[in-house]
Amino acid sequence: MEEVLLFIEANQRWISLILGLLGLVYFGSVLRAYNSLRAAIYGLERERSLSKLRRSGGMLALAVTGIVVVFILTTFTSPALPASLRPTAIPTVSLLATPILGQGEEGTAFATATPIDPDSIDGTGCANLNARIISPENGERVQGEVHFRGTANIPGFAFYKLEYHDLKPSSTWLAISASNQPVCEQGCDETIKLGTWDTSLVRPGQYAVQLVVTDTLGNAPFPCQIRLQIVP
Repeated sequence: MEEVLLFIEANQRWISLILGLLGLVYFGSVLRAYNSLRAAIYGLERERSLSKLRRSGGMLALAVTGIVVVFILTTFTSPALPASLRPTAIPTVSLLATPILGQGEEGTAFATATPIDPDSIDGTGCANLNARIISPENGERVQGEVHFRGTANIPGFAFYKLEYHDLKPSSTWLAISASNQPVCEQGCDETIKLGTWDTSLVRPGQYAVQLVVTDTLGNAPFPCQIRLQIVP
């Protein structure tokens, strides 16, 4: 039943449009049948016109009833459904869209900016056993493909995302991976793999990585942040 309500809510406009068009068609049919009934002289002719009038009127009533039912369901019933039953949008992640840092458009080096202090990376969120990065560990030196393992299984889980930051003031968090499947040390996923980062796409240096886990209400505990040193 919940799936039907969510389907009607998502397609409310199309359903109402189709029912409205059907209502107009049968309204015209009712008018024609009524005029035909008034013009009928013989009994058989009147009987046919009356039958058509009843049939068209019934279909018109169904179309109008359908529009009313859709309005009631989408206005009063559907909003009362628990948030956990609603699909959660998951970010689309493409590693092909990750910029290769280190060179400009014509091969010139980027201007150097004052880096963010690596010690300012807050690992407080890693104390949450339901949303943490287990490996690699904070401060570890890595290269090539880095496989992140950990836990992403908070109450009301919706999705998680793994992101990195190159510690420059003008930079933003960029996606490594994302999923709407919970990951936990026991029972959910035997590999407890959060994602894989191909560090050959970025230049060597210090980076911050964070795990953000979100529930169905859009809430997220403080992210687990670690610092990694990428070597050639």
